[in-house]
Amino acid sequence: MSLNWRARLEQQPSLWQFDRWPVITADCVPTGRRKIFYRNQKIIAKVLSGSPLKAVAKEHQITQARITQLLDRCLGGEEDESPPLTYGLIPYAVVITKQRHAPLPSMRSSQGSACAFQGLLQSAPVLREKLDELILAKLKDAAYAQRLEPQWFHGEFKRLLGEIHWPADRYPYTSPSLAYESVRRYLHTRSSTLQATLRRPCVSSQASGTQSDHYRALNTIQIDEHVLDLHNRVHLQLNEELIPLRLARASVMVAIDVGTSCVLGYHMALTQHPNQQDMLTLFDNCLKPWQPLPLTTPGFSYAEGACFPSGSSEDFPLSFGNIQLDNALVHLSRSVIDLLCTQQGATVSFGFPGQPTTRHLVESVFDYICSHASHRFAATTGSHPNDPIKESRKNRKRIPTVSVRTLEEALSILLTEYNVTPRAHLGHATPLALFRHHCRHHFVRYTPMDQYSRWQPLIGEKVVPVHWRKDEHRAPYINFFYDRYQGEGLSEVAHRERNILLRFDRRDIRFVHAYSLRGDDLGPLRASRSWQRFPHGVSTRQLIHRLCREQKFQARDPLANYFRYLLEHKGQPKSALQLLRVYQEYTQGKEAALVLDPPAPFFGPILPPTEAPVLPWRPDLANHRE
Repeated sequence: MSLNWRARLEQQPSLWQFDRWPVITADCVPTGRRKIFYRNQKIIAKVLSGSPLKAVAKEHQITQARITQLLDRCLGGEEDESPPLTYGLIPYAVVITKQRHAPLPSMRSSQGSACAFQGLLQSAPVLREKLDELILAKLKDAAYAQRLEPQWFHGEFKRLLGEIHWPADRYPYTSPSLAYESVRRYLHTRSSTLQATLRRPCVSSQASGTQSDHYRALNTIQIDEHVLDLHNRVHLQLNEELIPLRLARASVMVAIDVGTSCVLGYHMALTQHPNQQDMLTLFDNCLKPWQPLPLTTPGFSYAEGACFPSGSSEDFPLSFGNIQLDNALVHLSRSVIDLLCTQQGATVSFGFPGQPTTRHLVESVFDYICSHASHRFAATTGSHPNDPIKESRKNRKRIPTVSVRTLEEALSILLTEYNVTPRAHLGHATPLALFRHHCRHHFVRYTPMDQYSRWQPLIGEKVVPVHWRKDEHRAPYINFFYDRYQGEGLSEVAHRERNILLRFDRRDIRFVHAYSLRGDDLGPLRASRSWQRFPHGVSTRQLIHRLCREQKFQARDPLANYFRYLLEHKGQPKSALQLLRVYQEYTQGKEAALVLDPPAPFFGPILPPTEAPVLPWRPDLANHRE
């Protein structure tokens, strides 16, 4: 039974209170319709508060019939269905599904073709079932399925009409095109509907009424990286000289929780191809307590309460359940797999190649970054080479106005604000509030604090052999990332241990800590003097070793020579970006000038204690192989 607005109010008296109606924010209404939407809200609010229709119509300069139409649009409908309410106030919004009540057109009497195709499917339900079977066979990739192009699907439609002996004097035979356009639209709309049904997670009858575990906090996490569509600049202070540089596009790596849409952390890598060190840095940023950046850009400020889960006042340890990644090589590295699977007991799920929609949530975060940050500056590259918003040829010859520091602050503000912005699919709750609610009231992955404190993604371990040449009266050493490391502790175990365990910080490998396989502390080991000048990580040393092997520069002072090599190519944006990364690594993120001119002092290698006199080392005493 269909109800008008008066009957609906008699049936549900609570609808007289307009403040209890659902709230639709302005962002959900198209810009050109917001003015009429706000006017309709005022009209309905005044009518429900008791104002006469005549007075309200005169105030807003509309007819009383139009107000009655608005009321029926919001409150009318079938008795057993929910009324549209606030949604009916949006202009041109479809609130009632159109149906055909008149008989189908025939040769004898033409009733018009409005909703005739829907009437045909209602009159012949077998026709709808057969058409849906064709679509489902294609979506399920059945062996007997055929390609569903519109013209072929229309041919099957005509064949099915003949099988059910549809009268030849009724619709669609009264149409010159035999309902070709209606069949084409049905193919596309029904394919989308059935495909969404197939992707919907199945819930058993026993679990009906309860939320799936897939939508619990920390159960499923999506991680991906994205090259920012933006060039930026930096001024490096080197040897008391300020060098302006145009930088290439950096990358941002994001980890987001699927169940709550809460961003767990991010990392901006100063490269277009992040490596495993960047991946481990992302996990470290997610696990360690988050601290807001000191904002230096005018006009920048954090939203109230904006933070990541690790920066929340509630001390809840994070852990990872099912990690959804793509098939990039950085995700397949041994260090990443060992951290996730061995240490944290997580399950790594690599999606099928070429299907980024399986990680649609993290891709939507990248779209959020593009629309709110990288595409808003003049130095943007756009989404594709022919994008009209990309940087003009005139500005490409100049240094961009956006600095790296501004970009880092913008990313921090945007992603923390993303966590405190209400989302419609979360019931207008914020992702951070929902994440805290799940941690307090639901069964989620919990890790004891003593075990959580031992998770250090950037601290690596490796078992290496000990080398000791007794006949040459040299100190024992170990080989680690293309260099020899020595220390006093090696002299104590060299005669009884063949292998030792190293613990090292991937951000600075000038010193490593050694342990025997029995657990005895052997103290620190240090690299040779040529690698002691500046702090550097694993990836930097590997890159320097490769360039030295290609004879790009000499290996006598590799750290300084590598920096000079990058300075010679600073005109190239990619080299300038690498130069900034190495500069930050050498200075450990401190705002200090880098001095390359003074050479590092050289000392002889550490020798073991021995009773025989040992002469000081000279170049002619080197152990040359015959």
